[in-house]
Amino acid sequence: MYEKEERMLNEMNRDAGIYTAVVSDEALDAAVRSGMRRGRRMQRSRKRIAAYSAMIATVAAAMLFVVWGGDGGIVEPKEQMAAQGPYPPLTGFDLGENITLNTANQHGMIQPVNQSVTRGDYTVTLNGILVGSQQMEVFYTIQNDAEYHADLKRVEMKRKGSSQSLPYSIGSSGGTRIKPGQTFRTRSDIHMGENQAVPEEMTLSFSIAPYSTNTVHQSSAEGEQVLDIDVSVDMETVQKFTRTIPLNKMLQIESQRFYLKEAVLSPAGIVLKANIPSSNTMKVSGLWDVYLETVVNGKQVRLNSDSAFLPGAGGGDMTYFFDSNILENPKSITLKASGFQAVDPSEMKLVIDTDKKEILRAPDGDLRFGAYTGHTLTVEYEERADRHMGSVSIEPEFVDGEGKKHTINEDAGGLSSSSRSSSDTGISLITQYIHLKPGDYPQPLTFTLSSYPGVMEQAFEVPIR
Repeated sequence: MYEKEERMLNEMNRDAGIYTAVVSDEALDAAVRSGMRRGRRMQRSRKRIAAYSAMIATVAAAMLFVVWGGDGGIVEPKEQMAAQGPYPPLTGFDLGENITLNTANQHGMIQPVNQSVTRGDYTVTLNGILVGSQQMEVFYTIQNDAEYHADLKRVEMKRKGSSQSLPYSIGSSGGTRIKPGQTFRTRSDIHMGENQAVPEEMTLSFSIAPYSTNTVHQSSAEGEQVLDIDVSVDMETVQKFTRTIPLNKMLQIESQRFYLKEAVLSPAGIVLKANIPSSNTMKVSGLWDVYLETVVNGKQVRLNSDSAFLPGAGGGDMTYFFDSNILENPKSITLKASGFQAVDPSEMKLVIDTDKKEILRAPDGDLRFGAYTGHTLTVEYEERADRHMGSVSIEPEFVDGEGKKHTINEDAGGLSSSSRSSSDTGISLITQYIHLKPGDYPQPLTFTLSSYPGVMEQAFEVPIR
């Protein structure tokens, strides 16, 4: 019903020294085609959202794998998760096969809101919210009473009574046609940055504009209306159903390392916090083919991750967001992965000549020049089952042919992407949109890739609970 909209968060530069003091010597299932995304909101030039899928391939290398855990690394909750929340089931929304939303709804965890606001020809009704430690699912209805198609351009989270936006990443429906007279039901998922909890009081702003093919990929448009709804979160219920489990584990393949810090369990999702040390010689951007496996009534259930905050170019903290079925009281929760997403950092340059309409340099031949029109540059690549898919993410700062630095045009949409899939071939064509500020740029333009497909293979598993 909607696609993830590209957003950014500020890079979270927490010191990894707490891990190197202990060890002194120093990415997803093929069925989930676009599994990993990263958001942005604060200091957008520091972060990039990226999609990934895990595919099977062979890497000819002998790899050493180590799992390290400190004393008391796994802490069992003192009490079982309560199995039932206080709310009636949310109706009128198609939850599909989403295990998190279906489990939460069946167990009474989606808080009803049912508040409406009207501006001009548009009415937005906030039907309900599902809140976790760092994430929130927002269910809402848009009524378009205009005589033309409408487009939801943005959903923003702000401090209540303020125009100040909070640090978050959001998936919303931008580019969806809402027909004249149509009542459109949809949802958006909100992910907060590291150490940022969902606030108890907030304002959700819905920006709606006339639909236009000229502005379909832009976050704002002429004639838009902004509809604000104040929200109060039942934080007592949220905290009752949330548990934090310290992990303090290190994963290692050859000399490359990846630290698991803690897992936060809630009905809205399971959050895994990790750190990638800057001492790695490879550009490690996450885990490959990563998921959680729970056991409920003797049955194994796979919980996938459809989003993550990736580390910056030099490593640092990262956060995975997984599905959740904790209200079913799983007997165990185990993290499983097939290796690291890792590439040679010297290959992480993308050089494009927009005059010649060609890519002069890239890590391999899989990236193709798309188009350059109206200061929007597009790059295309295919996600296929016969290669390691991984994060393809581009840093917002680039350098022109004379060595001058520039940043992408956030007002025009910044960095975004779209996907077209073929059920016959299993191939998805991914288009990356790079919106540049108006002007003439000396050629060629050099972009830095913060992540790119590449894998160091080694199967491992880590018990969470």
